[in-house]
Amino acid sequence: MSNRSEAAQEKGAAIVSDSTSSKTQDSLESPGAISSDSVPLNISEHPEPHHHTCQYLDPDGKTHACSGAAGESGFCFWHDENQPKDQEDIKEQLEAYAKQGGLLRGIIVKRADLKDVNLVRHGPGGGYDLSYANFYRSNMTNAHLFNAKFDNGSLMKADLHDANIHCASFINCNLLGVKLTDTKIDNIKIGTLLQQESEGRVAERKGDLEKALDLYEQSEEIYRDLRKASEAQGIFTMAGYFLQKELTMRRFQMPMFSTQRAMSKTVDLFCGYGESPIRVIFFSLALILWCAIIYFYMGIQFAGETVAYSAQQTFADNFWAFSDCLYYSVVTFTTLGYGDFIPIGMSRLIAATEAFTGSFTIALFVVVFVKKMTR
Repeated sequence: MSNRSEAAQEKGAAIVSDSTSSKTQDSLESPGAISSDSVPLNISEHPEPHHHTCQYLDPDGKTHACSGAAGESGFCFWHDENQPKDQEDIKEQLEAYAKQGGLLRGIIVKRADLKDVNLVRHGPGGGYDLSYANFYRSNMTNAHLFNAKFDNGSLMKADLHDANIHCASFINCNLLGVKLTDTKIDNIKIGTLLQQESEGRVAERKGDLEKALDLYEQSEEIYRDLRKASEAQGIFTMAGYFLQKELTMRRFQMPMFSTQRAMSKTVDLFCGYGESPIRVIFFSLALILWCAIIYFYMGIQFAGETVAYSAQQTFADNFWAFSDCLYYSVVTFTTLGYGDFIPIGMSRLIAATEAFTGSFTIALFVVVFVKKMTR
């Protein structure tokens, strides 16, 4: 090959190379150009955004799922514990979120200024469901929470001054330190056991007495606050129940086999700490029946003849003998003392004990009954 043809080939190759390079550069700069080399580069440098929903998991199952947009933490604004709720318009935001149908269960609104917040939902579906929600130290003065549900949640140290919580449910809710001054609490539901009370019983069964005593003390404080709020609102029936629970929690803090605890338990059994006249009646009837059975087997005397159970007697005779013993027990309990029947043998000790207990029980019933009626 001559030098001239080699030079021509080199010149042609240079032209092709320049053309290819130019086309490649144009394709990269062109907005609509697509090449196999440029696709991976574009994906890595400009990833498409992914929209995720809140990862809140409700303790009651997937029936209650949050559809709110999740942030970097994986939770929405309301279910994110690390999101501050100290904005000035947090009350308006919460009201709007509730009206839009957002999931209120499990929301975390600690230390928020929710003064005058209106969370009342009208209609057949009932009030808003705020179960598992946390309102620790939130300012909820003058809040409208009629028929709302706070089950298994926390209102610890929240300020409910002048709030309306009529018909609201607080079953297993932490109410420690909640401020209830002038709070309207008609028909609220707190369940049979407080959250601390349940945990205290569990701790006591496990032998952790120090923890149990602390939880019982917290329960006593909560019941005391509820009692005072009930009395301030003139709801004395509810106040009586809370007083009974308050004194029960105080008894649980006493040594197990102490005389003080035994006396407290006795007063509770007799009259429910002065709040249950029906207990006095049931105790009286039980005592009368029990003493009548003792008289029936030990015997009493009428007109010189012994009245008692006998295997030689017919069923009818034993029935009438028991009727006489029951009559004598009533007369002895009420200390009437007609004198037609006379105790004999060990029946005299039983009669003396029944008469003393009867006079005490009747006086107790009068006190408890008058206390309840004067309310």
